[in-house]
Amino acid sequence: MSWWGFQRGKSAMMIIIETPDDAAYQFNHPAGGPTTIGPRWRESLGRLSYPRSGRMCFFPEGNYVDLAKRYRRYAIDSGLFVSLKDKIHSRPIVGEMIGTPFTRMGILTNIKSDSLKYSTTQPERNHRVTTFDERASQLRKLKESGLEKLMVVLTSWPKEGYDRQHPDVLPPAPEGGGWEGMKNLADTCKEIGYLFTLHDQYRDYYTDAPSYNVQFAVHEEDDDPVSRQFPGSRFGQWKKGNVAYMNNWDGGEMAYMNPRLMLGHVIKNYTGMFDHGIRPVGSYQDVFGYVPPDQDFNPEHPTTRADGRNERIKVMNWCRANLGIVGTEAGCDWTVPYADYATPPSGEKAIVVPLFNLVYHAAIFSPADADNLRGLLNGCFPQLGGRQSSISAPNASLKRMIALHKRVALLEMTKHEFLDEKFRKERTTFSDGTTVTVDWDAQSVDIQPPLN
Repeated sequence: MSWWGFQRGKSAMMIIIETPDDAAYQFNHPAGGPTTIGPRWRESLGRLSYPRSGRMCFFPEGNYVDLAKRYRRYAIDSGLFVSLKDKIHSRPIVGEMIGTPFTRMGILTNIKSDSLKYSTTQPERNHRVTTFDERASQLRKLKESGLEKLMVVLTSWPKEGYDRQHPDVLPPAPEGGGWEGMKNLADTCKEIGYLFTLHDQYRDYYTDAPSYNVQFAVHEEDDDPVSRQFPGSRFGQWKKGNVAYMNNWDGGEMAYMNPRLMLGHVIKNYTGMFDHGIRPVGSYQDVFGYVPPDQDFNPEHPTTRADGRNERIKVMNWCRANLGIVGTEAGCDWTVPYADYATPPSGEKAIVVPLFNLVYHAAIFSPADADNLRGLLNGCFPQLGGRQSSISAPNASLKRMIALHKRVALLEMTKHEFLDEKFRKERTTFSDGTTVTVDWDAQSVDIQPPLN
């Protein structure tokens, strides 16, 4: 979210960045202080081409909850906040997610030898297949075990497997059963009442993809060997001229696709599926909410970060109109009007407070493992298993999270508080009065009023 704040004694203040497209942040928090936080205004295709602004808000008395609620008001006024009730009104299928567990199911892992993930000591990890028919059989057994509802996000379904040859993903993995197998899985989900959705990737641009053309790869401003492209800047990458490459994912060498090409490839791929009678009801857009939009300095098609964001919005809008449900990775606030759920980032490297949920709980769903206490604290819907994991019949933890989500899914989180000085007991409150209290030392949760 485009804000930060401070508290000193009873008073507090915050800064809301009103021009976030090319904004970044500088944080310095040394032991013993002083803590400093401030903006870093980034250029737009080499220029500070428009005025930048931040709004200061002051509170004689307030804390992080008050700051989050002030930003919530700003999000509502500016259109960033679109409630889940409104999303359900326009697309009723979104309402089917309430109290519905979420799981990823994979088909083909097929790691290239030039990938940093390729294992020379455990070759069996480089290539494994679970067919579409095997996944369909697993889902039927799960239905028989008593799990009435489920949202399936099918990963690694493209022809060469997970993170391979994007954006040219068709036909569905022949090793997993191809068109016939994928249609059987989609039809099985429809028959047993499960939601069939796909995991998609339209930023990574693999050099072995049939449609790859360096002309349409993101160009940086110069040929400086130190690249600025994320996440390659974290994992290690190289440049050829002005184009950055990396090989951290399964598909090996890749660049980044100019955002203007995304929608065309989305339409191409989904039209191909529709022509074979396969109609997913949703799409999870990998990295859209996690990786900042790209800018492209190629003079043939210059693209600002704002342009890049708008191209991602076009993709999500197309998926909303033609599929139904839209998800993204690690949602940020500009994705909220267009996405229905976002997977949260993992890891807890601080004293965690639910700022995003205090602002957006009634606007976007978020999953968590069924036995995750923080997931209960935040009113999440349950996530089952992993990409290749088996999933089992409903247990008490799953039933508890399903029941809580049915109650609070569409409600505002009105309050969060720590109940002891060591931050080991905390409580959230929702707009109907429901409270969720977690004791981290006892690993216990208390929900009031009790769930049925």
